[in-house]
Amino acid sequence: MKKTLLLFYFLGIFLVVPKVLAQEISIPKDPKDFRTFLQIQKEVPGLGYRLLIPDSSIDSTLLAELDLQIIPTDSGQLSGVKENFELFGLLPNDSLGFQVIYTVFEQATADSAAQEYLANLVRNGDFVPRTEIQKPQNDLVALAIHSPYIPVFGNKYTFTADIKLFIVTSVIFTFFIFAFGMFVYMLVLRAKKNRKEELEAEYDQMIVDPLTSILFDKSLEEIKQMKMEELNSFFPNELVIKPIYREVLIDRIIGLNKKMKGDFKDKLKTLYHKLGLAKVSVDKIKLRSSSKWHIVADGLVEINEMDLVEFVPEVKKLTNSSNFHVRSLAVAAMLNLSQKSDLSFLRDQTYPLSDWQQMNYLRIIKFVSQSKELKIEMLFESQNPSIRSFGLKLVRMLGRVDLLEKLSQIAPKLGDEEKVEVLKVYREFGAHMEVDFVNDCLRSSNKELMTQAIKAARVVGNEQSVEILESLLLNENDFHIKMLILKSIHELNDDKFQELTIRNTDSSLFKMRKHILDPKLSHV
Repeated sequence: MKKTLLLFYFLGIFLVVPKVLAQEISIPKDPKDFRTFLQIQKEVPGLGYRLLIPDSSIDSTLLAELDLQIIPTDSGQLSGVKENFELFGLLPNDSLGFQVIYTVFEQATADSAAQEYLANLVRNGDFVPRTEIQKPQNDLVALAIHSPYIPVFGNKYTFTADIKLFIVTSVIFTFFIFAFGMFVYMLVLRAKKNRKEELEAEYDQMIVDPLTSILFDKSLEEIKQMKMEELNSFFPNELVIKPIYREVLIDRIIGLNKKMKGDFKDKLKTLYHKLGLAKVSVDKIKLRSSSKWHIVADGLVEINEMDLVEFVPEVKKLTNSSNFHVRSLAVAAMLNLSQKSDLSFLRDQTYPLSDWQQMNYLRIIKFVSQSKELKIEMLFESQNPSIRSFGLKLVRMLGRVDLLEKLSQIAPKLGDEEKVEVLKVYREFGAHMEVDFVNDCLRSSNKELMTQAIKAARVVGNEQSVEILESLLLNENDFHIKMLILKSIHELNDDKFQELTIRNTDSSLFKMRKHILDPKLSHV
């Protein structure tokens, strides 16, 4: 129903609009005005006219030009039916003697009938009349003759005069220049890369045989006593001075150094020095440009892998570098190469340690602590909280029971995050003498610290700990924490555990009791 009403609505609009438009345009009644109106329309469907011309009104030459198809009659000369009303404009001004006979479908009719016919066409929307076009009152050609020529563009070059066109064209042209430049640059870069790869493969083949020959045919003493002339017979000087050759040689030696042991490592290190590669490595870490950090990182790796302990002072300067990768590699190299047991270079670091850095440093420290005892307590003095936390983790990971007394002195002054690490140490070592510190942490409003204290109390707690845990249990709503509290009470005082879980009306405590006492769920 709605669609039908909508259809009739639009049909009504289309039917009414032509009528409204027709009402706005009136057909002139005056014969002269009507002819002018028809002249503007040029043609009207079905409407035509004939001209009745007295013999003396117009000469024969004009009649021939107008092609009126004249038929002689008693009243004068009668033209054929014409439908082009523009001919009205070609008649001379003294055409008052002319008589216009209008026709509708080639049938003669009166002026009023022709006007009514045209009005019906307009009213029904079958014909849309043109409006009169205003012609200029002045002769533009004549005015142009009297006006001097002035160029449209004030610029000498017409192309740059249109600023918008110039900007758009310039942008397009610039784009193509940059695109072409980038294409050429990529081609050059690709060619250089291919050339470098070819040289690396070629140099690698040239290096393998001489390097193998020296390592297996000569002793360590012989390599130390070799002169440069003899070395140049294996590694030509004109090649060693080339950066690509040096890099391939360094990579080869370091690769072998990782796999070799004993005298072979000493031979490679001696050879590394004799060929001047150690100087190349230390020159890399002396670069201070932030954009060259990858080169500095390469130098640190090379110094660390080749155990170049003589460059430790240069490496230490980079342990607090603003670049994460450089800083991490420098600390790792210092842990490996430093002959001293102090960790001052790590203590004085101002940047926070990431988890990745801590794992990496821990792996190295575990290895080097077998040969030297590191002064881990120095890390407790750091102004960097992450360094202090890392030091506490090292105490637990390395089993440094000798540092418990030091921890006891500094623990009350530490922040909550560091106290969490201290509690882990006490729990790991079973430090019963630190039960007072554990009990203090049980009263903490910090949930993480309190949770860790509950776990530590299970190992080092006393009767006071049980009382504190009981009060926490009655006021705690968190299921996980309540379970931890009950487990700790169960370990410290089984009678209190039975009392709390059996006589208490809280059904959840009874369920926790069953869970704790079930041997199959003891580790859940």
